[in-house]
Amino acid sequence: MITTPSLVEKLRLNLLTITTTVIVYMLVYMTNDWLFKHIEFTQGIAWIYLPAGIRLICTLLFAEAGVFGILLASILTSSIYAIFPGDPVTTIGYSAISALAPYLAYRFTLQEMRLQRSLSNLTTTRLLTCILLYGLANPLLQLVWFVMRGISYHFWSGLVVMSIGDLTGSLIVVYAIKFLLSFVPLPRR
Repeated sequence: MITTPSLVEKLRLNLLTITTTVIVYMLVYMTNDWLFKHIEFTQGIAWIYLPAGIRLICTLLFAEAGVFGILLASILTSSIYAIFPGDPVTTIGYSAISALAPYLAYRFTLQEMRLQRSLSNLTTTRLLTCILLYGLANPLLQLVWFVMRGISYHFWSGLVVMSIGDLTGSLIVVYAIKFLLSFVPLPRR
């Protein structure tokens, strides 16, 4: 007999998913800061940005709960690292874009490429398309926001560097996870 999860169980699962997303994102953000801070283009624009991969993976795996976790984690990291000190409007906008850009790429892949929510038909082509869409959409939206807020005047160079950073970070994270999963034994059919 199949039973549907109760509302309390769904809420508990969503809270666990959001909390896990926040913790993983913040740990990867700290690791990225430690490893690559010295090669940043400018504050907030990195040549290699591992959290981009976490944003995409959490969105693919957890959908809306992952988006909410990314939003919270982005607000926390922006505040802890004082990315936009004394500017909560820019922080909230940056965090919202950080959460929505991978979700837009995910939704496009769901609808236009017929990706199933279970990811059972996630092929290399679909995954790379999603990475590419996200790796271009996020920097474009972020930099438009930064220009509107008067934070960055390096639109084109920032767009190139941030795209490179998001794409390389996403590829590194995706292939690191793929490598780690190769050690997990597959169930026998």
